[in-house]
Amino acid sequence: MKKKVIYIESFARITTPSLTGKILYHFADLFIVQWKELLKVYPKAKYFGGIF
Repeated sequence: MKKKVIYIESFARITTPSLTGKILYHFADLFIVQWKELLKVYPKAKYFGGIF
């Protein structure tokens, strides 16, 4: 369908990944985390800080 998938991991997740994040990490075109600690879990993710 040529659509982009963007996923933002929950702000409540600081050091552990969510189940949804674990699944969508492999499919998302852009995966955003709000804590630098999560870059260890999701190395290809982008860190933008708090988004709210």
